Amino acid sequence: MAVLELDKVDTGYGEAQALWDVSLKVQEGGITVVLGSNGAGKTTTLRVITGILSPWKGDVKFLGKSIVGTPPHKRAEMGIIMVPEGRRLWPQLTVYETLELGAYTNRAKEKFSENLELVYQLFPVLKERSKQLAGTLSGGESQMLAIARALMSSPRILLMDEPSLGLAPKIVLDVFKVIEKLRDDLKMTVLLVEQNIHMALQIADYGYVLEQGRIVMEGTREELERSEKIRKAYLGL
Repeated sequence: MAVLELDKVDTGYGEAQALWDVSLKVQEGGITVVLGSNGAGKTTTLRVITGILSPWKGDVKFLGKSIVGTPPHKRAEMGIIMVPEGRRLWPQLTVYETLELGAYTNRAKEKFSENLELVYQLFPVLKERSKQLAGTLSGGESQMLAIARALMSSPRILLMDEPSLGLAPKIVLDVFKVIEKLRDDLKMTVLLVEQNIHMALQIADYGYVLEQGRIVMEGTREELERSEKIRKAYLGL
C-alpha cells in the first residue's frame, strides 16, 4: 500500500517554479529514496509533503486521502514527521528535553514511555547523555538525537532530509545502518532524500531521481544501480 503519494505536483517560490509534474509513491514498510544533486528540488518536495509549501497543481495523498490544504501541525499529528537537514536542534536543551519536545502531539504523548525506551535501545549513547546539552554533542550524536526526536513523535512515515550531510564517512555508515534497522526491525516507512547516492542505493527499496525539479528516472535499487546514467553521472563509474 502507498502510504504517501504525490500526483503531478507543480510548485515553487513566488513566481519561480521549482517542481514540474512530480509524481512519486512511498510504499508501506520500505525505504524510498529521492536522489539528486544540490538544487534538484529534493527539499522542495519534502516541503510540499509536510505542508510548508502548497502545490500550484496536482495532489498529495496520505493513506489514500488528499491532504492538500491540511496545515503542517495537523500533518504531524497524522504521523508525517521529518528529520530536517542540518539536524536543527536547540543547543541549550538537554538530550532528554529534546526528546520530550519530539513528543508534543497527542498521539505521541500517549506513547511517551514506550517511545523513550525504543530510542534509548536504538541509541544507548543518548541514554548515557540524557542530561547533556544538545549543543555539546558531536555531529554523529546530534544526528542520532535528531532521528530520536522524530521517533518520539510516533511517525507513520519518517521523512529524512540529507542525514549524511556534514558527517564523517564512518558516522555516515552508522546513520545508514540505523535507517536500515528502522525498516527491518520496526517495519517503519521511510522517505529518504539524499545527495549521497552510493550510500542511499545500498539500503533503498525503490528510488526516484530528480533533476532540475523533474523526475527523470525511477526504479528498484537494482534497476537504478544498473542504469548507465546513474553509474556515469552520479557514481563515477
